Amino acid sequence: MRALTKALALASFLLPLAIPAAETAGLDDRAAAYREFRTAFDAADYKIALPLASRVVEITRSEFGAEAPEMGNALSNLATTYYRMKEYGLALDTYRSALTVLDLTGDATDPRLVRPLQGMGTTLLAMDRQLEALAPLKRAVDIVRNRDGLHNASQLPVLRSLIAAYVATDRFEDAGREQEYAVTVAEAAFGKEDLRMLPVLDEQARWFERTGRYTAARIVHARAVQLADAAKPNGVEAVPGLRGIARCFRLGFIYGEANESIATAAGELQGMGSPAVAHALTLPTTEGERALRVALARLGSAPERAGTRGAVLVDLGDWYFTADKATRAMETWREAWRELSTAGDTRLLDQPVAVVYLPPAIATSRRMRESDDYTSETVRVRMVIAADGDVREATVANPVSEHESAERSVMAAARRANWRPAFRNGQPITVSDYLFSEEIFVKRPKNSD
Repeated sequence: MRALTKALALASFLLPLAIPAAETAGLDDRAAAYREFRTAFDAADYKIALPLASRVVEITRSEFGAEAPEMGNALSNLATTYYRMKEYGLALDTYRSALTVLDLTGDATDPRLVRPLQGMGTTLLAMDRQLEALAPLKRAVDIVRNRDGLHNASQLPVLRSLIAAYVATDRFEDAGREQEYAVTVAEAAFGKEDLRMLPVLDEQARWFERTGRYTAARIVHARAVQLADAAKPNGVEAVPGLRGIARCFRLGFIYGEANESIATAAGELQGMGSPAVAHALTLPTTEGERALRVALARLGSAPERAGTRGAVLVDLGDWYFTADKATRAMETWREAWRELSTAGDTRLLDQPVAVVYLPPAIATSRRMRESDDYTSETVRVRMVIAADGDVREATVANPVSEHESAERSVMAAARRANWRPAFRNGQPITVSDYLFSEEIFVKRPKNSD
């Protein structure tokens, strides 16, 4: 769950990088330095971008002074560059400097505060300091809503980070509320049938997936496919939704779903009125495979889509593996590797992955313990995973005598998992030193007093 949360926060953190026109007037050197910086930044050449961002800060300080509000944007640009380089400590310090300048020179609702506040929050998430991330992210959302209105779409990137922080701190009710609000904001800003709704619907569906509501997630993915096809029939815009439908079928098969969750999703369909979306509730599980085949057909054979085709083929291989069709799964993963290699990025298949994994009851992802009585610890298991996915060896890499029983539970769960092997040069290989991690609940020691 923590890895998914971090991935969500990092993927959504795309701060705008611009010098307002009023600031650039008559400041040719600063504008030129900024343009050079932005060119390098947009090319993801952060080693080149970093000294250019520092130069913009120096020129701004020289022109306006160290405590001028104009420093806020320049410092935020520098901090964002540090963030992209994963220099999180430097990023956090620089965002704080930007906030200090803006707090000294403006009021508490100054919209220029939003960038460094979101930057601070997302950086703290990347540093696994989730509780600290909540305050700046909530403040950023409040500023946008107070200044620009409750349904202004500019709050959506900040909301994504706030939702990630709520999930990471087990505040699922708050996360669910903000996720629903994000959909409402997007619908008000764009309209329900606008293609800009697609990433918002994908985020909502993935939220349902993370909370085990696979039927509700599948319905949202189906709505996204319907929206995409209405705007661009048989287009690639529907591919994420098609992949989502297949993923929900597979996850529901592996983990099951509470009857209450299914009933709630069925009840919500009553007000949707769309036969295509309503049909999603009764689709057979084989529809997941068909959805992936449709996605592949839509992607065609264009070289520029090789990476996406590879990712869909990985999904399809996982589908076959889950259905106990190991030979067909292996053939599909080999095909996936060839597509990913054509795209120049085979990372999806570089390491083993547990396609079917049921965490032990003590895992934090099962959420079966009260947080007041338990704390979380990480158990790491060092494994040998063969080219056919079998686990040949497994030992605890960080043993703690007090946690021996818990460690055995994690190790047993890792051994029972169905593993997709790693691939090199298009062929499955044995990985002899794979490190698997699981967070578990550990009972807090009683106070001797």
